Amino acid sequence: MKLSSYQNLRLPNFSVHGLCAVLKDADLDWQTALRNAEIDPDAIDRPGGTIPAKKELAFQLQFVALTKDRVDLWVKAARAYTLGSFGIRGLALATAPTIGAWVEAGSSTDYAPGLMEITPLRISDGTVTGMEYTYPDTPEELIPFSIYRDFCVVARTFTWMYGSPFPFTRVEFPLAEASPEVFPYVPCAIDCGSDALRLWWAPATSEHELPFGNAFQHEAWLKADHQILDNLRATGDWPDTVIKTIRAAPELNRKLANVAATLRVSPRTLQRKLELTGDDFAQLRDKALRDLAADLLSKTDHSVARISRTLGYTDPTSFTIAFKRWNGMPPTAYREASRYKNNARSKF
Repeated sequence: MKLSSYQNLRLPNFSVHGLCAVLKDADLDWQTALRNAEIDPDAIDRPGGTIPAKKELAFQLQFVALTKDRVDLWVKAARAYTLGSFGIRGLALATAPTIGAWVEAGSSTDYAPGLMEITPLRISDGTVTGMEYTYPDTPEELIPFSIYRDFCVVARTFTWMYGSPFPFTRVEFPLAEASPEVFPYVPCAIDCGSDALRLWWAPATSEHELPFGNAFQHEAWLKADHQILDNLRATGDWPDTVIKTIRAAPELNRKLANVAATLRVSPRTLQRKLELTGDDFAQLRDKALRDLAADLLSKTDHSVARISRTLGYTDPTSFTIAFKRWNGMPPTAYREASRYKNNARSKF
């Protein structure tokens, strides 16, 4: 995922929320950091909220500028990144039956929001014996923080899943030196000055059964994670797949770049696929949001404000204007009409 595509996405607010908390605790100027990144403070504290990726990136750069050479704060910030941050993919990772299965699942798709690439390290027979992180699209000033973050996240996650200190055998660290704060995370040497972050373990460790692993649940969550893609492969129906993708997460998938990232294709590829069928992304998005809004208004008691947030609108007024354009009436009138029709049917 190129940086230009990443900056067109909307992402969950987990990252900014966690980094902001670290700045607050350290009595650093988090308010100015938010303003410089053009982020509304309310957006970071809203459960399930999202922010534009370009603003998340801007805030990470602000965070790094405020915490320069404070690796202790970078390590603390890494605790904000958990498997829960990855939604369904996080559940697939949490239930991986073995470390090898975790690495295969973790590297099977593009982790675009992290501006990183994850690659399994293998021996000649294909057995996983480590993992590699590279940062081809990460701004240079953000790379050191990203390295510390990813090192700490994977080390903590593996230790939790393993049920005891994870037996890493070697770590290659792509910085001139490693801060003492990270030494307790691994029981092995940390070799600095490499060209990528690599964490190694014995081949047999990849087959060790994890105490929290569940092969059935792991496969189920992987299937759920890939369901949209599987449907697409089976039908080749790009317009229908786009609509389903938007309906599945309307707040995150209002832009073509977001949908393309979900479908593991480039925005240009998705645009070409839709052009071949004579479809326009904006029209497909409106159809998906219109139908979903109609369902929520007629089948739930959710407020108009809540429905507008669910569909990714920043305020109910924008949603109301869009809904009137789609249906010729405001949401409240549509709800009343739907209830009248439903009550009339129930009498016959």
